[in-house]
Amino acid sequence: MGDAMLLAIDTATRSASIALYDAAGTQAELTWRTRENHTVELMSQVVRLLELAHVTKTDLQAISVALGPGSFTSLRVGMSVAKGLAFGRKLPLLGIPTLDAIAHAYAYQALPVWAILAAGRGRYSVARYVARRGVIKRISDYALADASAFAHLAARAGKVEKHTRALFCGDLDQTLTDAITAQCGAHAVLISPAMNVRRAAFLAELAWARFQRGEADDAAALAPIYLPHPSVEGSAESNPKAKTQVSE
Repeated sequence: MGDAMLLAIDTATRSASIALYDAAGTQAELTWRTRENHTVELMSQVVRLLELAHVTKTDLQAISVALGPGSFTSLRVGMSVAKGLAFGRKLPLLGIPTLDAIAHAYAYQALPVWAILAAGRGRYSVARYVARRGVIKRISDYALADASAFAHLAARAGKVEKHTRALFCGDLDQTLTDAITAQCGAHAVLISPAMNVRRAAFLAELAWARFQRGEADDAAALAPIYLPHPSVEGSAESNPKAKTQVSE
């Protein structure tokens, strides 16, 4: 697989990202705010990415796609394009949960990690991780909560697990930042906006590790992860069926 090239596609939200990855690492990456124009923009950006890296579709040996949580329509666009490329050239398809890819960016530090994705209507998809020498492990279900409920959840988890500090990364808007600060105070390490840009290179890196192990998902059966909306404001719901752990 020395000359293999993997294409990673992340359209989980209005922020979209694609990347090309091989044995040497990230070869090219594009990240942009699509504003729900995924259907129009995605394939043209894939073509542009291939041109930037001076490769063609025939050079691709694997396809990776963000599974969500995320926007229903946005995830469907990314999944459709990824499956089309995989089926068209009989390539392995590898799905990676979006929150896992967010957390992977912080796999080489010791703090527990809360990965966060804006879900609309003042709600957030979240999950908690631990990192060990470049490997992340999810230690909670994927959950959906408003800012207040999540801040209470994070504070309670810190007390139960006796961690003095935790790192919060992903979609940190002012409302969520204020809620976390109010509940966790100095124990919360809040990542800066520039570092919180969701990059497909991290998705690609996780998928590449699976690809090198000879793994692949059933392209026909692969489906996005959707979380139900809480029925009561201030509550949190989780997806206990989503038990995927990411390791290398």
